[in-house]
Amino acid sequence: MFTSKQQLHFDLGVDPGIAAFFVNRKVPVNNFYWKDRLLYVSKGTGYLFIPLFFDLQMKCGVSREAVLNEEYVTLMEAILNSAALHEMEQISFVEHLENCKKIIEKKIKNYHLYNDLLGYFGDQRLLPYKNLGTFNKALNRGDTFLFGTCFLDLDKQLSDKIIEYWYALVPAFLLMDDISDLHEDQVKNEENAVTAFGPGHEGLEKSIEFLKVKFNHLKTINSALGLYFERSLEKKLQTEYIQSLINN
Repeated sequence: MFTSKQQLHFDLGVDPGIAAFFVNRKVPVNNFYWKDRLLYVSKGTGYLFIPLFFDLQMKCGVSREAVLNEEYVTLMEAILNSAALHEMEQISFVEHLENCKKIIEKKIKNYHLYNDLLGYFGDQRLLPYKNLGTFNKALNRGDTFLFGTCFLDLDKQLSDKIIEYWYALVPAFLLMDDISDLHEDQVKNEENAVTAFGPGHEGLEKSIEFLKVKFNHLKTINSALGLYFERSLEKKLQTEYIQSLINN
C-alpha cells in the first residue's frame, strides 16, 4: 500500500525532507529486498522502518545532509539486499554477515561501533553485548542493518544514542508483527519473539508490556511516532484474533 510523504510527516512525525527523499526514491535495480516492488516505501514493516530510522538519526543529532548522503543510503540498500538473500535461504547467516563486512569495510568512519558489532556478531546466539542486542534473539534479527551506520562519523555519545533508539523502534516493529503471526508461527513451528517472554497468555501479556515501554521511549524523541504505535497496538488488541489469544 502506498505511503505518502504527508502520512510519514503528519502521522509518524518524520522530517518532511527525509519523508520526501524516501517516498520519491526509485526502487534499487537488481536488489532482492525490493524484488517485484514498484514503490520504495510501503506500509509494510520492512519498508516503513527505513525512513523512520533515518529520521531518528537526524532527531538524535546527525545532520539531514549526512543522513541522506547518497553513499550512505546506497550502503544501506546493499546490506538489505544481502539480508533478503539470507531470508530467501540463498545464503547462510554467516555469508550475510561477511557480505555486510565487505560492503562497509572500506567506508568505516565509526570504528567504535564497527568493533562492537564484530564482538556482538562473533557469538551467533546474539546475546546482549555492551549496548547491542536484546534478551530476545528473535528481536535482534535486523541488527546487521547497523553495519551501515558505521559509515557515519559519530562520537560515541551520539552513536550510543542512535543505538538506543534503534532498540526502541525495530524490536517494537518486529514484536508487533510476531504478535499478529503468533498462532501461524506456532502451527509452522517457526521462531516467534513472543515465546521468549513466557508460555501462552503470560508471554503475550509481557510482550504487550514490553511494547508499551518501547513506545513511551520513542515518545521522548518523536511523540507522533510513539502515539502512532500506541494506537496501532490498541487496534490490534481489539481484533477477534488477538482477543482469542488473550482469553485463551
